[in-house]
Amino acid sequence: MPTLTFVAGTRCAAWSDLDAWSDDDIDRNAVRFRSGIDVWIVQTYLHVRDALAAEGWSVSLVPDFVPGSIAVAHWDELHRLRWRAPLAYLIGVRADRPPLCVADKVVRQNTLVPDDAHQVGIPLWPQPGIKARRPERGDRVRRIGYFGRLAMEPRFFSDPAFHAEIAALGLEFVPSEHDWQDYRDVDVVIAFRTAPPSVLRHKPVTKLSNAWLAGVPAIVGPEPAYLQLRRDEYDMCVADDAAGVLAALTRLTREPGFYPAMRARAAARAPEFDVPAIRSRWLDFFRERVAPAFAQWQARHDSPLARYPWYFRQLLAERLAAKRYRAQARGEQQAMGAHASAPAAGLATIDARTQTPARPPLR
Repeated sequence: MPTLTFVAGTRCAAWSDLDAWSDDDIDRNAVRFRSGIDVWIVQTYLHVRDALAAEGWSVSLVPDFVPGSIAVAHWDELHRLRWRAPLAYLIGVRADRPPLCVADKVVRQNTLVPDDAHQVGIPLWPQPGIKARRPERGDRVRRIGYFGRLAMEPRFFSDPAFHAEIAALGLEFVPSEHDWQDYRDVDVVIAFRTAPPSVLRHKPVTKLSNAWLAGVPAIVGPEPAYLQLRRDEYDMCVADDAAGVLAALTRLTREPGFYPAMRARAAARAPEFDVPAIRSRWLDFFRERVAPAFAQWQARHDSPLARYPWYFRQLLAERLAAKRYRAQARGEQQAMGAHASAPAAGLATIDARTQTPARPPLR
């Protein structure tokens, strides 16, 4: 059976106590999962380890690439020169980063681009330790929450006029930059961020899916990954700007039946993004796609002389792609100027120029 390694780099030393951990320990230690490597590499290792080990896989969390193994690594590790990396079969997690070229297969954090032989979309794990909205709060809307880094908040969040309108509706706005799991006293989540369109195309649905898992309706910005999930008006409220957010809040507080209908829909959609659902997607990926491809890769007996040229070509392509991606994002940010967020127009279509550039056959 395959040897599967999860490459945590220098973060591996911070997780030396994982051997005795179970899924429940993830929720109990939620504050430890902050970096991209923590949430993508360490969490995935913990969630799939036991199921694959029971089938005979050798599964481990390691600081460096292990030759001859399947190596799951974050963009942050693969973007650096790693001399042992070419000797492993590389599963790269792009996350919130530029295009990823140094990988035999790529995991994307949304499903806007169809899966193919090279890439697959798998949503991020739920926020560890989510504390769901208290049932006793009922259907009355009083507290509005925002969970995320304030550096990406829309400018209207700091506009006194916006806060005055919220207060006029009898609401309290409580943003949280650090405590991302406590929804107990939150009635509506605003999932709205300022970012260029080329960045938003690659963002996950996490703010929305976490709200659903907590039983809280959400008002979202016009991000492509959110819009892809929208089946009707009860899945989410979509707002382009401050006026749109206030209109949605007005409807949620004053239209009879709308808020409870959105609560019910959140509960119905939540199982698509809970731990068992995401674990199933990862396990299917490893069993059905990675294991056969890895067996073929092993059968070719790639020598370093063949693998290293591929690696250096891809690393160069990745660094050039990162420069183009960042330059495009900077240009879009400048064009946005004083706008509160990226315009909705054009966001639903993936721009092929931001995708991974052409690559030689997979090795």
